[in-house]
Amino acid sequence: MNTEQEFDRIFRQEFRGLMDQMIFQNEDGEYKAFGRYVIRPESNGYHVFCSATDVGVFTNTRNALSWCIADKHKSYALARDLHRLDQKLGHITNDIAVRAAVGDRSTRPQFREDIEIKLEGKIILKKQLELQLANCVNQAKYYQQRGLDNETARTGRKPNKTSR
Repeated sequence: MNTEQEFDRIFRQEFRGLMDQMIFQNEDGEYKAFGRYVIRPESNGYHVFCSATDVGVFTNTRNALSWCIADKHKSYALARDLHRLDQKLGHITNDIAVRAAVGDRSTRPQFREDIEIKLEGKIILKKQLELQLANCVNQAKYYQQRGLDNETARTGRKPNKTSR
């Protein structure tokens, strides 16, 4: 056994109880999160699996991990919103890129101008989706941080009550 395999064996033995709280990347480039989620990089995005169940494809690891956090904390509405907004953002981004490329290839100035006018609404929609997605990601971060804070809760003094 080489030293890397030995380290992996020792690591798994020592941290077996903490695996449901850890996020790490293995040698294949996959992310393992909380002992039951796998985020696998693919050509079209990041494929998420929950206990061998296919969840879907996300555009980036931030959104994929946020979905895992929301699902872990049983915030299913947030998880659904994260997946839906990520898919919408991916579609609108691709649509903008394709239409802009068509406009760039055109030799007619009027056609380019028409495409730019049509893209303005889509660009505004993209910004709105990005803001909504950022809010969802921040909410997932809050859930994760709150979970960590609960495990290391402060034990402060209780305020003195008087009998007045």
